[in-house]
Amino acid sequence: MSLTFSSEDIPAALKRKRILMVTNTPSLRALHASFLRSQGFEYVFEAGDGMQAIDMLRVQPIDLIMSDWQLEELSGLDLLHTVRGSVAMTDMPFVMLTTKKDMPRVKSAIDLGATDYLIKPFKTAQLGMKLVMALATSDYVAPKAIREELRIRSMLELPVLTDQVGLLKRA
Repeated sequence: MSLTFSSEDIPAALKRKRILMVTNTPSLRALHASFLRSQGFEYVFEAGDGMQAIDMLRVQPIDLIMSDWQLEELSGLDLLHTVRGSVAMTDMPFVMLTTKKDMPRVKSAIDLGATDYLIKPFKTAQLGMKLVMALATSDYVAPKAIREELRIRSMLELPVLTDQVGLLKRA
């Protein structure tokens, strides 16, 4: 059975949702983001690690996060924990990207509130379908600004904004 997915399958309202792709593999991040943009998603943001994702959440309203489990500094599970610990983002759709060997940990991510997961390697059509399903079944509305400190589970101090997000704010 062939798996297909096209731009026509996506409601126009979902194409305006803001998606944050978080993975530490630049080529995969670029491939996934490019695919989503080619399907008509207008706002696809990228972060190379969990800390950049936290920075992005502080300055940019986000409607859905797709995050790799294994990230530098702050794991995907810690990012999920941070998002679920936020009053403003507790219901944000969150799709975890993982490998088969991480399946025992997937249950902990689902228990913590991950909306769904996708096992690598996967086809871009699968990525698109998971994303559309997560957005279509969610009532989450991203706040314009996060008015609370994001408590990072695995770190003692809240980091300052990275240079990339600082540049985004000035733009």
